Amino acid sequence: MTLSIKKFSVGYGDNYILSDINCEFEVGKIVGMIGPNGAGKSTFIRGISGVLKDISGHINFDGKNLFEMDNAERARVISVIPQARQLGGAFSVYQVVMMGRTAYMNFLGQPSKDDELAVQKAIEMTNLGDFAERMIAELSGGEQQRVLLARALAQETPVMILDEPTNHLDLSSQIEFMKIIKNLAEVEGKIIVLAEHDLNLVNQFADRVLVIHDGGIYLDGSPENVITVEMVKEIYKADVLITEHPETKKPILFPKI
Repeated sequence: MTLSIKKFSVGYGDNYILSDINCEFEVGKIVGMIGPNGAGKSTFIRGISGVLKDISGHINFDGKNLFEMDNAERARVISVIPQARQLGGAFSVYQVVMMGRTAYMNFLGQPSKDDELAVQKAIEMTNLGDFAERMIAELSGGEQQRVLLARALAQETPVMILDEPTNHLDLSSQIEFMKIIKNLAEVEGKIIVLAEHDLNLVNQFADRVLVIHDGGIYLDGSPENVITVEMVKEIYKADVLITEHPETKKPILFPKI
C-alpha cells in the first residue's frame, strides 16, 4: 500500500503556497519533511489531511481518493499529530486518547470493547500506562506530546502525519519520541511523514527526506544525499560541517563557527 500524491496544489484562497507536488510514501518508512520557516510544511500537512479546502490534484491511498471520503472515513486512513502546546481542559490522558476513536463510535458516542482495547494498546505503546488517569494539564510538554501520539495511534490509521512533534521537547523526550515513531514504521508498518526542524534527528531516524522550498519539493532522496553542506547553505543560509555518527554511521551536522 502507498500514499500517492499527484499534481497536488494547496494554499489559502487564490494564493497557492505549494504547487504541482508529485510523490509517493511507502509503508514501513519514515519520510522527513524539512525546509525553513514559511516554506509550506504545515500547509502541506493541512492540505493532505483535509483541513484546508483550497486544494487541487489527487491524493490516493490503496486506490481510494482521500478527497472523495467523508470526514469519518478519512479519519480512519490518516491521522495528524500536532505540536503539544500546553493542552488544556479537564480531561484525563485516557479521555484524550479515547477521542482518537471518534470516527469509529456510534451516533451516541459510546465506546465499544474494540475502542477500549485500541485505547489501551495506544497507551501501552507510548509508555503512558502510569499516566492514564492523570489530568492533561498536569503533564510535561514531552508527556503531552506522547498523549497526542497515543490519540493518533488509537485512530488505527495506516498513515500518520507529524507536524514538528519534537519542538520544545528536551533531549531525552526527543529521543524517546523518535524511537517510538521508528518502531511504528518498522514494526507496525505505518506510513510516517514527519515535518521536522532538527536536521540531526531527521538524519538519524528518517529513511527519506523531502526538502520543501520555493513552492514545491526541491529535493527528494536519502538523508545522506539530501542533507548536505551545500543544501544547508543554499536553503537555510547557514554554514555547517557534516561528519559521521560514530555508532550509526549516519551524517551529523555541526554549526561552523
